[in-house]
Amino acid sequence: MKRIASCFLALSLAACAGTPAPNYIPVSKEISFPEIGVVTVASLGEDMVKQGIYTETDGIETSSENNIKGYKLSPGFYPQISEDEEYTYHSFSMRSSRDGSGYLISNRDFLGFPLAIPQSISASKSKQETCVVVGGINGKACDTEHAFVRTRRPSLSDRDLQQTLIYSGRVGDRIKIGYRESSGNMARPAFSNEAEYDLTTSDEIAYRGARLKVIEADNQKIRYIVLSNFNTN
Repeated sequence: MKRIASCFLALSLAACAGTPAPNYIPVSKEISFPEIGVVTVASLGEDMVKQGIYTETDGIETSSENNIKGYKLSPGFYPQISEDEEYTYHSFSMRSSRDGSGYLISNRDFLGFPLAIPQSISASKSKQETCVVVGGINGKACDTEHAFVRTRRPSLSDRDLQQTLIYSGRVGDRIKIGYRESSGNMARPAFSNEAEYDLTTSDEIAYRGARLKVIEADNQKIRYIVLSNFNTN
């Protein structure tokens, strides 16, 4: 009886297994443009200096709609949230969006009754198998009909901060430089500004730690050298 009970418990745990706790950390990338000490040209309205951090997230991408036993998944990108030895696990959206994220189109059985909302989408590490992870007594539903590719996409997070200087033109001996600061994918108007510099006073300009030497400037373009970026000497 003890052996039977142990087997029953093991089967129950296997059936109830769902998505592992999140254990995936997206990759952070640093942006620093242009190279310090190199002559650079920027046209009116273009970025002169740019520095910050953005995030890249691994995931799977599918090119066709996939119906896994009543769970209809759209084509698109499914960001990774976790993994174990056999599978990677991915989040999904509940509706379509402009960024191309994969979403759940519908979840109904062959009689039209609604199915449980999935916990995640899993992708096998050893074969082209995609699963809808439901958890509980239903476990997960899988198929191998539609291929996926593993890829990585930029995905700005709230922790990402980018600082930019933009060339805004010249009036007489004065040039205008715009400053923009953004966090995640939202511009921060309170951290946008424009400054003017008199080139008869100095050919070097500075803003929030960024220093530039202006070689020449008109209302179409500016030639300059970055002496230091916002936080990089």
